[in-house]
Amino acid sequence: MANRLVPTGDCWCGCGKQARIGSFFLPGHDKAAEGAVITLEYGSVAAFIVKHGYGPNGRNPIQELARWQAGAEVQ
Repeated sequence: MANRLVPTGDCWCGCGKQARIGSFFLPGHDKAAEGAVITLEYGSVAAFIVKHGYGPNGRNPIQELARWQAGAEVQ
């Protein structure tokens, strides 16, 4: 089981600003942080999804998310 993450009061994107109580990020900053990490680790979003088995020649991420949200086992 993964460790439970706890908000610290700081925005986790690294902007140096304070997040709302109980939040990890200021609005929209989660996507900025996500994009930065994906670019740094994979080079692009396309490379990221292909690396994890999704994309034109792999699984459909939108369909897999819908299955997961419905409680079905994801492939």
